[in-house]
Order: sequence, then C-alpha cells, then structure tokens
Amino acid sequence: MDLYINGSNRNKNCYTVLKDLKEEKDKLIALSEKNIQYCLGCCRCIDNLENYCVIKDDMQEIYNDMLEADKIIIASPVYMNHITGILKNVIDRLNPFANHGNLKGKKIFLITIGQMSEEENEEIASSIEKYFESISEFMEFKFHFVKNLTSGDIEEVDNVKMAYENYDEIIEEMKNRIETL
Repeated sequence: MDLYINGSNRNKNCYTVLKDLKEEKDKLIALSEKNIQYCLGCCRCIDNLENYCVIKDDMQEIYNDMLEADKIIIASPVYMNHITGILKNVIDRLNPFANHGNLKGKKIFLITIGQMSEEENEEIASSIEKYFESISEFMEFKFHFVKNLTSGDIEEVDNVKMAYENYDEIIEEMKNRIETL
C-alpha cells in the first residue's frame, strides 16, 4: 500500500492530482480533515523512547499509515513560498520518527502546486525541495521531488486539470517516476 497525503487546506488541486495518481489499494488522506495538534516541544518522544508523540490525536493514525506504507506521496500547494502550515505541522510531529528511525529507508515523494507558472514557481519549488532534502538526511528517508505544477490563476481557474491540455500525460509521467524511483 502506498500512502497519499493531501497537504492542502482544501480538497481541490492537490487532492485531484493525488486521487488521479493513486491505485485502488492505496490510501489517500486529507490533512484538512484531521485533528492534528501542534508539537509541544516537550521531547518526551525522545526521552521516553516512544515511537509516537504523547499527544493523542489523528497523528496516531498517520503514524500507523506511514509505517505500513511502501511509499509516501505528498502534494502541497505553495502558500507564502512554502508548503502549507498544516503539512509543516505534520512534519514537526514526526519528531518521534526522526529519533527512532521509523522512516529510515522509506521513499517519500513530493509534488507542489502553485498559482504561478511552473517556470515562475521554479525557485520556490527548489527551496521546498532543499527543505525536504535536509530533513531526509537526519530522518534517513529517500526523498524524491516529482513535479512542480501550476493551478493557473486561482481567481479564474483553480483547476489543475484545466491548466494543462496534457494533464493525463503528466499524471502518467508522475506515476512512472514514482514507480521507477
């Protein structure tokens, strides 16, 4: 089973792309539908050698899904030149996994979707890619940046499928990339 994580606050473009990428046996979760509290910075997950955070919320389910997944595919819109706050919150809550090697060797893939063109978003996507590469080093997962897409002008389009005439081809290219890496 592969795990698909919609890092958006809405079930629009990222959700659509992930839904079109996943197979029937895979799981798709939308972070906007989850109750995920902020990391307290208490470090009990380190001190008490717990695999999970002491906060009991929907992260417990996400931890289990991550452990069971063969691959983890994340899609995030670009908000304020970075991933969404809700996705960053999940990453912060992976501290127990970071300290106990739970993601060691896992393959994690990232897709970003921004309002500007792919070319205009290139520098931002590169910065986000570097961020994930840096956390992959100490969490020891294998990170792959899949694609930076555009959603078009949010006030007029807000539909990634309409932004690309060759949308289905792009989905197939991303599927192949995820499958072969």
